[in-house]
Amino acid sequence: MQRDGITRTELARRHSVSRVRIHQWLSLLKLPKLEIIRIQAMGDHWERRLLTERLLRGRLMEADCEEQ
Repeated sequence: MQRDGITRTELARRHSVSRVRIHQWLSLLKLPKLEIIRIQAMGDHWERRLLTERLLRGRLMEADCEEQ
């Protein structure tokens, strides 16, 4: 976004999602690096969800508490 000089609103328009969804996606990038690596290692599972957004948001909140 910074490189292309676009706002979250513009990014949302380009991907046909809400600004809130963009905020949620960007917040996931705040997870600790190790957690991101562990999630990526799980791969894509379309038949059965291993993780949900709710679970990931919980992990993000835990990471925020640990930083404080």
